[in-house]
Amino acid sequence: MSNAPEASIIMLVKNGERYLAESLTQVFAQVGVTFEVIAIDSGSTDRSRAILQQFPVHMHQIAPQAFNHGATRNLGAELAHADSQFLVYLTQDATPSDERWLANLLEPFAEDEAVAGVFSRHVPRAGSSPALVRQLTTVWQSGGRERLVKAMPDDPHIYLRDRLYYAYFSDTSSALRRRIWEQHPYRPLNFAEDADWADRVLQAGYKIVFEPASCVVHSHDYSVMEQFRQNVDHVAGMKTLFPDNVYSGYKHWLRLFGGIPGQVRGDWRYILSDEPYSRMPRRQQLYWMAHSPAWHAASAAGTWIGAHQDRLAPRLRRRLSRQETIRTRG
Repeated sequence: MSNAPEASIIMLVKNGERYLAESLTQVFAQVGVTFEVIAIDSGSTDRSRAILQQFPVHMHQIAPQAFNHGATRNLGAELAHADSQFLVYLTQDATPSDERWLANLLEPFAEDEAVAGVFSRHVPRAGSSPALVRQLTTVWQSGGRERLVKAMPDDPHIYLRDRLYYAYFSDTSSALRRRIWEQHPYRPLNFAEDADWADRVLQAGYKIVFEPASCVVHSHDYSVMEQFRQNVDHVAGMKTLFPDNVYSGYKHWLRLFGGIPGQVRGDWRYILSDEPYSRMPRRQQLYWMAHSPAWHAASAAGTWIGAHQDRLAPRLRRRLSRQETIRTRG
């Protein structure tokens, strides 16, 4: 790699030994782009730092209490090489699927100077729960197969109505045009910093692209309890940013909780008809069929708590937050 990288890949690390070596191996197999890798470790107690030392990574350490999703990403950008044009964010549990992940991620920038940010397609890891896989592959933008180019519509009322669609942006695997980041850095938020950034740059007249040709293997297959706590964090963050768009009326809650049986039936059909679940032994299929209602109930309950987290005592709020636990865990 030359001394003037085109891109700086920034990884935020905390006890990530499970997938870190796999991810870095794939990162350093990339072709077609010159790049550097910066890792910011916030107090790992596992083998993460030893793994990082096995690769040509610029490692920077911060205290666990100093970690913040927005501010720490800004720190990574500040540590980037002065000539780097693109800031690439990759989480420690996301693995590039091939050697063109980075080149494909940066391609939309070359096609349109108005593109501020690009994010990758997510492919679920083997063994993930069918409830999660079905949502990722059929509902969530990050699991789609068609490129999306998002810009402010001519009618601002459309944007306000569909704001969550437009502001969806995943920095699990993403790239930012550096000169635009300099004008619009992340805000120091504990959650949803990516959606907040996307919302602001869209309103500033730039574009956001979902590029499925850039692909990472990634899925958050949490336990039922962790799924609940993750939804608490996610919805609390989104509710703070977009109070008029996130579960602001009783009809939303009726659809959410009333829709659980339909979601479960959809999962059951998926388990029985789609590979690899349809080829599993009946005992394993029954396990996943029993898991589905618990997963959807936990997701809905976490959504409810997250939307009303301002009513909770601070101590209880911290205990229900997955992010707070990770940030302070030794």
